[in-house]
Amino acid sequence: MKNKLAIPFSLLGSFTALCITIIAAFILAIGTAFAHVHEHDDTNNTAQTIYSPRQIEQLLDNSTRPDFDARQLTPVLDYLEHIAAETALSAKQRMFYARLLQHEHRFAEAQVQLNLLLETNPLNSQARLLLANVALNQGNAEIAVQLCERLVGQTDLIVATTCLLEARMQQSPSTEHYKQLVNLTRFSARAPINVQTWLNEVLADMALYAEQPSQAITHCEETDFKNWPVSTWASWSKAKIALGEGQDILTRLSPYIENIAVPNDSMLLYLALAEQQVGTTDKWIKKMAQRVQLRELHNDTTHAAEVALYYLHLAEQPEQALTWATLNWENAKSLNDRLLLEQAKSANRLIASR
Repeated sequence: MKNKLAIPFSLLGSFTALCITIIAAFILAIGTAFAHVHEHDDTNNTAQTIYSPRQIEQLLDNSTRPDFDARQLTPVLDYLEHIAAETALSAKQRMFYARLLQHEHRFAEAQVQLNLLLETNPLNSQARLLLANVALNQGNAEIAVQLCERLVGQTDLIVATTCLLEARMQQSPSTEHYKQLVNLTRFSARAPINVQTWLNEVLADMALYAEQPSQAITHCEETDFKNWPVSTWASWSKAKIALGEGQDILTRLSPYIENIAVPNDSMLLYLALAEQQVGTTDKWIKKMAQRVQLRELHNDTTHAAEVALYYLHLAEQPEQALTWATLNWENAKSLNDRLLLEQAKSANRLIASR
């Protein structure tokens, strides 16, 4: 029997640091003063694999894809930590290091690295944009707004405005921010594809907040789905499930991760939710259950948001959902994380009232 799942629209499309998101790919692509220097391999004598900036950049770029195995990032992080401890990071290495620290929910450490970059070069728009994103991860929307405002005049107006409206949405959620960002799209036709993808993803998240899942899908599909990062897939999948169109997720997304040994947690979650909605198979539901068991075994809270949603919507264990939503909130405090915690608390209140 089909289970028509209805995830509340108030939980936006993407989860905090669930992956190296579109913002990372976009940051890597922005031209800055240090964008093409130090392209040689580092020659430090270590027992670790040595990665050139070009190799790291390629890995980070690939890591936005749904078919990427995140385990490939672990030795890169180890390498950069070794360089940071033994010698000194170049500006480009420090930027990569900050991005990986953010991915690991080590937000305070990422903030330190980004501030060091800005001390050296206050006009580093890459560092400022990522620092604004980290501030949102930490629940510091007011600081993010200030950082985005300082991007005006330093980078493209579309970039600065998208950053600013996304931060204001986190600071004071309102459909007015969505309307303002929609007006910006008329100027985005000539923007690079990664900028357009980022803009459309932010629009999709805002449309979900405004309870307009059909419009969220339209925003995502402005760019070819073959170029979507995981975060755009998440926004699109959320909207599809809200409309009862889980089969579309199974049809489009599953080929990308069918043969991946360790698929992305978020992609597994959405395939499982879609499968539950369609009600004909349980392959992805079982895979997601196995992933949750693995996270619990290793006490891995980096993916606590996905685990919380698993217990909320698939396993239907609100108490466990609240436990994991609380763990997630301890590490990440974006609007998405707050809404997830509220959703888990609401589910528990409903159970208690019966």
